[in-house]
Amino acid sequence: MNGQPEVMRTALAAHRHPGAGPAALRAFQDHALRRLVLHAYEHVPYYRALFDRHRLHPRHIRGTRDLELLPFTSKEEMRRRPERERLAAGLDPERLLRVRTSGSSGEPFTIRRTWLEDKVQYLLRLRAFRMLGIHPRDRLAAVGLTGRPGSGDAKHLGRALRALGFHRKQLIDALQEPDAMLRQLAELRPDVVIGFPGVLDRLTAPELERLRAGVRPRLILVGGEVATTAMRARLRRAFDAPVLETYASHEFPLMASSCRHGSDLHVADDGVVLELLSDGRPALPGERGEVVVTNLHAYAMPFIRYRLGDLATRGGNCSCGQPFSTIGAVQGRMLDYFPLPDGRLLHPYEIVTRLVRAPSDWIRRYQLVQERTDRIVLRVVASAPPAEHVAELVQAVRPLLGPGVAFSVELVDEIPATESGKLRPSRSLVRSEYDGIAWPSPRLADA
Repeated sequence: MNGQPEVMRTALAAHRHPGAGPAALRAFQDHALRRLVLHAYEHVPYYRALFDRHRLHPRHIRGTRDLELLPFTSKEEMRRRPERERLAAGLDPERLLRVRTSGSSGEPFTIRRTWLEDKVQYLLRLRAFRMLGIHPRDRLAAVGLTGRPGSGDAKHLGRALRALGFHRKQLIDALQEPDAMLRQLAELRPDVVIGFPGVLDRLTAPELERLRAGVRPRLILVGGEVATTAMRARLRRAFDAPVLETYASHEFPLMASSCRHGSDLHVADDGVVLELLSDGRPALPGERGEVVVTNLHAYAMPFIRYRLGDLATRGGNCSCGQPFSTIGAVQGRMLDYFPLPDGRLLHPYEIVTRLVRAPSDWIRRYQLVQERTDRIVLRVVASAPPAEHVAELVQAVRPLLGPGVAFSVELVDEIPATESGKLRPSRSLVRSEYDGIAWPSPRLADA
C-alpha cells in the first residue's frame, strides 16, 4: 500500500464537500479511516503492537461506526517509544519535515510528516480561509512568534502563491511591545489580522487608541489558545471587526473553524475524525466531552484516536446548511501573561522557547507558575536526573525576568490537572484572564 494520503481524491473532496450531503462526507471518512488503519497496522511498529495488544485487526474497522474498537493513544504514550517505532517503516526521518512543537501544551514533542502530507493540510487550511471569508488577494498580518521552532519545511507552495499575489502574509513578532506591533500593523494595513487571542488582546488597551486608529482589518482571526468572551468583545470593539476562530494543533493542523453564520465551529470532517467523549460515549449536543482526534492524512507518523488533552462542547446542525459536524466552546491551551515588578508583561513563550531548545529531551511535562510578581517556578516531570541541564536552563531564563525576580526549577513526579480536567501549562496566580470561568467537569473516557 502506498503510504501517502490520496492527494487528488482529497483535493476534489475538499472542493465538493461544503455543498455535499452528510452521506458523502461520511463515506469519505470511512474510506480514509479504513485505509489509514490498515497502513498503520502493516507499516508502523507502534500501532502494530498496540492493535495486537488489544486483539484488533484492520478488518474489524469498517468505518467511523467502529471507532470504539480502536484503542486510545496520547502524546505521553507515544513519547515512551523510540521515534523509529512511531514512524512508518522505510522512511528516513532526516528526509521528512520536522515539527518541533513549542510545548505550549506542557509536553514538548517532535512530529514528522512528508511533503505531500503537509500540502494536503495546507489545502484544507486554504478551504477554511475561503469559508471564513478570507479572499486569495487579501493581505494577512500574522502576529506570532518569529523565533519559534519551525517545521523545517520550505513551504514552496505557500511561497509560490504569495509570489503571485495570493494569500500574502507578513509575520509580526508577538513578543514586542503593543505599540510596536500596532505601528507595524498600521504600516501594513492588513485585511485580516491573525494571532493568539491573548496577544491581540494587549492591543485593545484604551491608551493605544490613537495607534489603533490606523489599523482597520475586515476580520480578526484567533487561534492557538482559549479566547474568552471578554477577549472577543474587546477585540470586536477595538478593531470594529468580527472575530472568528480556528482550532488546530501541530498534530492536527486544522480541526475546525468558525461558521460565519452561527456561533459554532465547523469540524474539518474530511481531514480529521473528531470525537467528543463523556464517560466513554459520544457527547450529546450541548454536552462537554474530551477531544479525541484521528488525522486521516497522517501516514508517516499516524495519530489515531489521539487524546489531545482538550475539552469541547458538542454542537448541533448548523443553520448554514453545510454538512460538517460542529463543536462549540473549546477549552484548550490557556496561557497567562506574567506581570513583572518592572511593569512588563512577560509572555510564557519567552521562557518556553528556552525549554524546547534544551540540549536533550529530558523534559517530559512542565508547568510554569507565577506564584508572586517576583517569583516564577517551573515544575518539571523529567525522564532522567538532569542536574547540569537544569542549571543551564535557569541561567538562560533569569535574564528575561529582570532584577528581583526569582526563578527556580522543581523536579516533580507528576503535574495534576485542574478541577476541570485540563492541564494549564502556564498559570499566573497574580492575574489571569481565565480565573472565574465556570467550566463544567466532564467525565472522561477510560484508557
